[in-house]
Amino acid sequence: MTKFFRPFKDNIRSLLPIILLVTTVLSANTMYTLAGVKKVYPVVEVSGINLSKTHKKLLYAQLKTVTDELAINTSGYDQRSLALIVNEMYVGKTVVIKVRLLIGEEVRRLDSDTKTFALTYDDTAHFILSKDDDVEENLEDTLDTLLAKFSEQYIEENKAFTKVVIDETDFAKAMGYETNYEAAVKKAKKSGKNIMLVLVSNYCPWCRKFEERVLLKKEVNAMIQQNYIPLIINKEKEPFPKKFDKGFTPIIHFIDYKTLQSYASVVGYNSKDEFLYLLDKHR
Repeated sequence: MTKFFRPFKDNIRSLLPIILLVTTVLSANTMYTLAGVKKVYPVVEVSGINLSKTHKKLLYAQLKTVTDELAINTSGYDQRSLALIVNEMYVGKTVVIKVRLLIGEEVRRLDSDTKTFALTYDDTAHFILSKDDDVEENLEDTLDTLLAKFSEQYIEENKAFTKVVIDETDFAKAMGYETNYEAAVKKAKKSGKNIMLVLVSNYCPWCRKFEERVLLKKEVNAMIQQNYIPLIINKEKEPFPKKFDKGFTPIIHFIDYKTLQSYASVVGYNSKDEFLYLLDKHR
């Protein structure tokens, strides 16, 4: 019995990342609606030896930032709760962090006047915590993914009164990015550096997350400033060659300073580590 159980246990442990991935993919399409959710009471709960009150505070700030961006009222108490529940689980010696974002509220049953408490939104993600991993960074990245999906659905279902606005001018000023295409070209030709063009748009929660979670990181900005002329353009405001517009945002083009042609492009959000790899690859 023992000889049989040990390889079975090892196989389960090795399959855990695949199981978690499949679970996340299967739950990607939600049956819930966010239409008309104008007020919530935000709650964050964390539990586990690798999780602390500091993590709880940071996650709450992350959650509050998104509700503010979506103009969801969080002042005072409300019977509708937007809850973030984070806990750790163990499979053998493997630590798995589960991050769950949900809305719970009192609803009326269809066939009677009876009221009951029900979940009207529910999404979950997991990550495996290795020995040398940064817990805070993994938590922020995982929650970013959940909140981005939440934001996209919320915006789609509440188009009449919600719009996420990207202020690329303030970002550019703080980070040393150009905001004018012709000015960036002149600078690139003078320095002999290629251009890194970041195209964003107003209606784009992923753009804001890419700025905040990736481009603002010191190590990312250091590599960008060393190897490229960084240029950020809101395609709804500023002129730029339309050949670079692929219909999606954010999109990043690496542009040869001699030919002014894009020799590589990246569509959508990438994590910090993924983008650092791409920056190094395309310089």
